Amino acid sequence: MKIKQSSLFTILASFALLLFNPSESSGQASHQTAGTIGLGGGGVAYQDLYHANFINPANLMLNHNRRPHITLGVVGGIQARSGGDLINISTYNDYLTTGMTIEGTVADDMLNQWFGANDAGMRSAAMDFSLVPVGAVYRNPDWTVSIAHRIRASGKSSFSRGFADLVFRGLDSDYFNQFRAVNSAQEYYAWHEFSVGFATTIYRQDRFMGLGRNLRIHAGIAPKLLLSADYGSLSLQSDLRIEGVSAESGGEIQHNFNYTVETIGARAAQLEQYNQDRQAGLDPKLDDYLDPDAGDYTGFRGTSIGVDMGVTARLDLHDNAFSNLGIFRGDKTLTVGLSLTDLGALSFSDNARSFNAADNFTWNGIDYDQETIDNDFDGDESAYFESVLVDSIGNDVYGNFNTSTESSHSVGLPTMLRVGSHLQLGKFGFMADIGAGMVDRGINSSRLHLSLGSEYKFFNIIPLRAGVRMGGYSSTTFHAGTGVELRNFEFSLGVAGSANSQNRGAALGAAWSGIVVHF
Repeated sequence: MKIKQSSLFTILASFALLLFNPSESSGQASHQTAGTIGLGGGGVAYQDLYHANFINPANLMLNHNRRPHITLGVVGGIQARSGGDLINISTYNDYLTTGMTIEGTVADDMLNQWFGANDAGMRSAAMDFSLVPVGAVYRNPDWTVSIAHRIRASGKSSFSRGFADLVFRGLDSDYFNQFRAVNSAQEYYAWHEFSVGFATTIYRQDRFMGLGRNLRIHAGIAPKLLLSADYGSLSLQSDLRIEGVSAESGGEIQHNFNYTVETIGARAAQLEQYNQDRQAGLDPKLDDYLDPDAGDYTGFRGTSIGVDMGVTARLDLHDNAFSNLGIFRGDKTLTVGLSLTDLGALSFSDNARSFNAADNFTWNGIDYDQETIDNDFDGDESAYFESVLVDSIGNDVYGNFNTSTESSHSVGLPTMLRVGSHLQLGKFGFMADIGAGMVDRGINSSRLHLSLGSEYKFFNIIPLRAGVRMGGYSSTTFHAGTGVELRNFEFSLGVAGSANSQNRGAALGAAWSGIVVHF
């Protein structure tokens, strides 16, 4: 049997959110611009200007003949993306918008489709946000220098099939009559980057194998100062078994768990104060201690160094290559790029602390007090059970943790290796990128991805962009974008979304170029 409202889930989830709440702060993890997101999310052989600092610094040497010597961007680029196999819109529409009662075989079918049959199987959702408040470029015929400030936030939430069973089934002793994995992992971090990029031409050749002329190979590097802002993580590993829980009997709940929370700053100090008061026998309530403050997210909590680097080769093709008619009439170039981005690690050193709890406990139920239910909870049994669970389990068991002080929490940047090409044929362009993350963190995925995109420029002013991205952190996504590109001014926007989320989950993305001027 089961209770429709999952009181134990309320305790687990509430405790986790109190300790670590990413919402308090406000793909692949490659830097995206309005142009690149419209072209399938590539750009390692395409994106120039100050954004090249974060994609391929060698591209600072591209397109010198199209613009004046100086570029300035104010609010020079905003992008946000989210995705992952936890965001399964297909399953949501199949089961949660049709009025079905989610129990028994219906719950089995839904969760099998969403998570698979293994109760320890994990599904994740990730997000990535970045803002470039200011960026600038100075172009010289032989070299280019660029500066840019980027604000970034990234996070990832993961839950096991067993955790989802607890959400949708409640305290269902028919299902939880054997131990099920109720696991979760959460991580959120935010930081600032101050990047200085430099690129130059390292090789020239007048003619290349009869394919074209004026071969140039550029190399670029962009070291960056990393100023850490906020960090929090939670790792919960547990097994849950429930026996005989009903509205008349609390039954028996066995929960073997081990969790670790890592955080910094005022949040760490508040958790430590709670722990000290608990050890002093004051019977504290955790939610009375956590008081988010804007300073938790705006200050700098540590410093470190990172770097982005790359190499780009460009060849001017013969005028008659790929025909010289219609949309293919005009300059023809082939560009190939290779980049390694986000090398380094963040250091969160302001009051860095870890909090850990582990227990194998058995709880033998609730004293069913009908008078209290009627008088204090208006006859709502679920509210009564939840209140008792909060008092008897929430603080005494899950809130009974140990603390340790760390010199810092070190979080590796979402390093990525990519190779790409861009073929420009007059007003028409084709782009292809292949890449993979070196670590699985945030929206970064070690699963190989392929980005394909094309661009056509009406009157050489209005770009129409379209693309597709396969692999990486989500199902196949489709991309589109447009804008206005003049010699002294440009403006662009791009969007992305997935059509089918059932296998690898949904993904959404959008980017805006900000105000970019050349003079």
